[in-house]
Amino acid sequence: MKTVAAVSVAALVAVSFLAGCAGRELSGPDAAARATRPREPAPAPAPADAMAGRVKKALELAGENRIEIEKFLNGVPATRRKAAEFLVAYMPTAALASLSAEDIRSEFDLAYEAREKFPWARSVPESFFLHYVLPNFVTQEPFHRYRAYLMPLLEAALKDCKDARAAALELNRWCGAHFRYVHTQARDQGVFENLKRGFGRCEEMAILYIAAARTVGIPARVASTPLWSTCDSNHAWVEVRVGDAWCYLGACEPADVLNKAWFSNTSKRAPLVVAVAYGRLETDEEIYRAAEKYTIVNTTRWYSPTCRLDVLVESDDGRPLADKEVFLNVFNFGGLRPFALLKTDEKGRAHITMGIGDFVATCSDGGKFAVKKFTTTPGGRVSLTLTPGADDLPDGKFWLRYPKKTWEGR
Repeated sequence: MKTVAAVSVAALVAVSFLAGCAGRELSGPDAAARATRPREPAPAPAPADAMAGRVKKALELAGENRIEIEKFLNGVPATRRKAAEFLVAYMPTAALASLSAEDIRSEFDLAYEAREKFPWARSVPESFFLHYVLPNFVTQEPFHRYRAYLMPLLEAALKDCKDARAAALELNRWCGAHFRYVHTQARDQGVFENLKRGFGRCEEMAILYIAAARTVGIPARVASTPLWSTCDSNHAWVEVRVGDAWCYLGACEPADVLNKAWFSNTSKRAPLVVAVAYGRLETDEEIYRAAEKYTIVNTTRWYSPTCRLDVLVESDDGRPLADKEVFLNVFNFGGLRPFALLKTDEKGRAHITMGIGDFVATCSDGGKFAVKKFTTTPGGRVSLTLTPGADDLPDGKFWLRYPKKTWEGR
């Protein structure tokens, strides 16, 4: 049995290109899959000279607020100077231009206090601490000095927890008692606004849970699928680092075990799952995009069977087209909408590890377009060539099909 969607070419191709041209930033795994997941080593630190350059650039971006950022940097002990530089180097520009030295120092000191106070936090590798515990920022929510408020509350809630796994589950019970899902506006609420209102979107559920986890020294990051392939909408949740492996949970959605949530089966058919790290990340995980201040990791293979897609974009005379954007699309919200954006290298090539089903790839060059439907299979490898201006669309309608049943052991 398969889940299918009928797509009208005439009505939807234009929608696909319009959505694709705008582009979009993309802002697990169950127990059986996790049991076979290899353990990743801790991320490697950035070279000292590269970090110095990033700090210099951050100070320039701070503008008139530079004096506050320098005051923070100069006020930390020498043993924590590298961590302070890391935090500043990747800090959002709005924060660099507005936060006081005391704002930053308060959160910074409490992150280290948690590392000493909670038994599970003491064994967190330095690099995981930097990327997933020390930062106050999760997505685009406003800055709040939340750790001083949350720490005594969470310390009391976790008093009987002996390890990170038990603490992560108890945190979810605490967050679930204070916050529930309600679809609200697109603007991300901060931690205190979440607690005051008591409801919000899935991304805000993740913001609250990650703030709580980082307050008690548990590495945490937001994970999401940009679009589902079998129903409208998308979803965001949380991954926490327990021991030497990432585990997932539905934020503010209490459960008795990790790696189990309402979306566990749905995520097995996700076209793409990504997780976000603060700063530039050196890791064995597949990098979806390395941005200036953050890194998006492709974690699809820990949720779903996957397929490798290799794309070649070339001109009608066979020349490779470099630096071309390729959008991968699913049928969602009544149209073909992009869930992934690839960019070709100097040889006109791009690649990605992705989920299973039928998808549509689009790209353009000088006003000429290429559109192709392709199918991925578990453990397979698909090679796709796109030639702007030379690819004909199928007449009438075509089907996009996705496996209805999930795979055993996943």
